Amino acid sequence: MSPFHWHRVFFGITGETLANCIRRVRMDCATFLLLQTKQSVAEIAVQCGYGNVQSFARSFQADYGLTPSKFRKSEIAYRASDPPKLSAPKAFDIEIRQQPKIRLVADSHKGDYQFLGRTISQLHARLTLREIDLNTQCGVSAAVLHDDPFLVAEPDLRSDIGFIISEDTALPDDFSEVCIAPSRCAVLHFTGPYVGLFEAYRYLYGQWVPNNSVELSDSPIYAMILEDPREVSPTDLRTDICLPLID
Repeated sequence: MSPFHWHRVFFGITGETLANCIRRVRMDCATFLLLQTKQSVAEIAVQCGYGNVQSFARSFQADYGLTPSKFRKSEIAYRASDPPKLSAPKAFDIEIRQQPKIRLVADSHKGDYQFLGRTISQLHARLTLREIDLNTQCGVSAAVLHDDPFLVAEPDLRSDIGFIISEDTALPDDFSEVCIAPSRCAVLHFTGPYVGLFEAYRYLYGQWVPNNSVELSDSPIYAMILEDPREVSPTDLRTDICLPLID
């Protein structure tokens, strides 16, 4: 499993990023050593994986509001931190199937994935103005999701979203195309508003992947948007989330 996918699986299982987990465990170790040993702050910093005492002190004070020395003098009792408490995830229907090559006329989208509908509406308007017939040349829409919503801040999430077009559809120069390679995929069937996709991701990576004998491709995950969000209520929107696998 690549680091890219492993981080997603780790978050799906534990509810926290690997970086947050390492930081939390380091701070647990540091507080124990400060309260239960006579080691110097500099020695504790090295033992807990910090490059120097200054970065350790800054990190410690950011978490506890006290310098390591003042914390040691306090009467605070040692208590290990608790990992995130996760509720049981909702289960989703997932099938493995071969997905064909997909060609999109697409626009780039930056920001929360639940607002992808705005970008596809703007693209639809541009295509209509150029008199490109969507009914005969374009099919359902799809979105290639380049960033992990577990690890990347919502404003920085990158994706490409567009309409599926045939191989022989000619596009004007000011329109971009994105191609998705054919692959064997785990396809999660999701129904509901896009805000619920986060829970679907969590189930896919945190429950389904660890419990099935699959090897993940490094190709980006993508979503097949099967309903027009302008014509269907959010609760009835159907989306297939496609996770490419290695054959």
